[in-house]
Parts: sequence; structure tokens; C-alpha cells
Amino acid sequence: MNRLGAPGAPCAQEAVEGYLAEVTARLPGPARARSDIVAELRSGLLDATDAHCCAGLPAAEAVHAAIGEFGDPAEIADGFRTEIAASLARRAAVAVLVTGPLVGVLWIVTAVASHIAPHLQWADLSLGLRVGIALVVIAAGVTACGAIFGIAATGRLTRWLPARPRLAPAAAAVAGFGAVGADALGLALLAVQLVTAAGRLSPGLAAMAAAASIGRVAFAGRAARRCLAIRSSLT
Repeated sequence: MNRLGAPGAPCAQEAVEGYLAEVTARLPGPARARSDIVAELRSGLLDATDAHCCAGLPAAEAVHAAIGEFGDPAEIADGFRTEIAASLARRAAVAVLVTGPLVGVLWIVTAVASHIAPHLQWADLSLGLRVGIALVVIAAGVTACGAIFGIAATGRLTRWLPARPRLAPAAAAVAGFGAVGADALGLALLAVQLVTAAGRLSPGLAAMAAAASIGRVAFAGRAARRCLAIRSSLT
């Protein structure tokens, strides 16, 4: 039976929340990842407190005993740091990998509808456009490789990889910056076409492709920076 309704329970509850606040302050990563961990810790602390209460301890003493069993907040936070890093890296890598083809299709459809690449013949393109497209392909390849490795490094591949928690966020950061590069190059090519072939551009499709790339640049850049930040906090 839950004994936190007994005398001294408000102080016990304050002690639990104070302990959790100390842990939360030391946890890296986005609020969602931290809130899941804190909810798990809160449930465990309350269960441990109830167990001590059932053993005959007053609520205040029971909660302090439970906190003592859990240990120092800094050590608890360090124990979850790797888990948060892996979760953040995987989400970033999956998002970058999934959105890449969608944005790419928008750009291809825009190019075909605007007759920028007639019959998709490479020789029909200007030298500058060919160089730009080649750079986009390279950046997209870097993005895909980084994202795939980031996903693998948080899944079954961890059975064979050495225990290096910094690998997954590093790979996800590479994927994020690769996506930024690919989409930024796409936007640059669009800007060139606006100057040199504005009359041929399909305005609706071009606007959709540009909006998708701008959104992806913002998301991928933020995700990459978060991955680098959490990577720097790992040992």
C-alpha cells in the first residue's frame, strides 16, 4: 500500500522532486528524452519509498533511504548520458535519411517540369550546373552513409563495435551537416536558375522544393549541433 499519504509525506515528496531536479539538471539532450528518464526514476523512487514505508519507516526516513539506494545525482545522470546520446543520434539519423529522398524527388520533379534537364541528358547541362549537381550528389552520399552508420551504431551493430558511445552521435552529426550541404547547394542552384532561366522555372514546384530544403536545413543543422554537443559530454 502507498504510504506517502502518511504524516511527513509532503516533505518526502519534496525530497523526491529535489533529487529528480538535481538529476535533470545534469542530463543532456532534448526535454523529451530527459522527461522519459525522470518519469522512470520517479516511479522507481516512489516504489522504493513505499517498500521502506511498508517495512515500518516513517515517510521522511523512507524517502531518504530510497534516495540513498539510488545514489549520487551526478552518477545517475552519467549513467543515462549514453542512452540519451544513442536515442538522439538515432532519431536524427532516421529523420535525415527519410527526408532526403522526399526532398530530392521534389528537386528532380522541379528540374524536369522546368525543362532544366531536357530528357535528363547530362551533356545538355551547363558546366556550372553539372558541377553543382555533382556536389549535391556527393553531399547526399555523405549524408546517407553517416545516417546509415548512425542508425547501425545504435542497433545490432553495437554487438560487434567497441564500446564507443561517441560513434553514433558523431555519425549522426556528419549526416546532419551533409544534409545541410546538399540542401544548401540545391538552394544555390535554384538561385542561379532564377537569374539565368527564370522564365522556364515552374514557380509552384520550385517554391515547394525550396521550402522543403529550407526546413530540412534548419532541422538537420539543429540536430547535428545537438549531436555534437552531447558527443562532447561523453567520455
